Amino acid sequence: MRMIVVLLLGVTASLAGGSSAVAADESAAASFQRKCSVCHTIGDGKRVGPDLQGVADRRPQEWLVRWIMRPDQMLAEKDPVAAQLLAESNQIAMPNLGVTEPEAKALIEYIRVEGAAKPPAAATEMPPRVYPEPSLGVVQRIALVLFLALSAAITVVFCWVALSTRTPQALDVTEAYRLRKVFFFIAVGGLLVAFAASVTKTPYTEARARSDRIVYVAARQFDFIFSLEPIVSVADLATVPVVKQLELPVGAAVEFRVTSLDVNHNFALYGPQRRLLAQTQAMPGYVNRLRVRLVTPGRYEVLCLEYCGAGHHLMQTELNVR
Repeated sequence: MRMIVVLLLGVTASLAGGSSAVAADESAAASFQRKCSVCHTIGDGKRVGPDLQGVADRRPQEWLVRWIMRPDQMLAEKDPVAAQLLAESNQIAMPNLGVTEPEAKALIEYIRVEGAAKPPAAATEMPPRVYPEPSLGVVQRIALVLFLALSAAITVVFCWVALSTRTPQALDVTEAYRLRKVFFFIAVGGLLVAFAASVTKTPYTEARARSDRIVYVAARQFDFIFSLEPIVSVADLATVPVVKQLELPVGAAVEFRVTSLDVNHNFALYGPQRRLLAQTQAMPGYVNRLRVRLVTPGRYEVLCLEYCGAGHHLMQTELNVR
């Protein structure tokens, strides 16, 4: 009987230790998503800061723990490695996030395990992207012609007025007011015609239109995160599956549900010809719906058009339409 009790106690302790290790791993993963993944990846390339794959083998454990806990102090002390990292990160300093020593060690172990599970990044540099030269579209041509025509008309009117004032004449106030009314109604009529002709050409589908696909977008400094499930807080990043390479079918009506996890951003979708197709704001606490039909196959870029911090120029991603 004693032997059975001892065995049961041993199994219970083993299970408790295993669940504690799993909980620690989950905590480290959640901590990495909240505090590190904004600027770093593990095996997916450089973001604002360097790729952390293999960093546990390149740097001493003591140095990494101190750097994670007190990066501001190490920069103030002119640590040579810290200064080099600052220069390589475009002078964007790593902030002090209040990480404790046990949390720092757990993060290092998490980075070590995650990095070992991924193949090493390719050493060769990617070839530069070649973008097609955007051509002047029909709408732009019409706008240019109208602009030139209106500019010429305004120039002619001003010249006529300037020449007519050289020889002052008696002014018929009644006739002047009558002409003003005529010009007013002509202008209003022209605006109404232009509105009626253009309102049906807006790039947005009707509010009740059914979307073929729904993509959730969470913006943060300095990244866009795609998911097929809602992401409303930083804590969701540890549980909600993230789509690394988003692919959408040609001709699909896609609804992007866009929010922000920190500050105001912008979600701007550019087509394969590098023309802005649609955009909306990404605001914390709000979800903006952007519907667009993707009719052209190719690579689409997503950029942030609202200045959101020192790494704003790095905030971009892409999706593929096939």
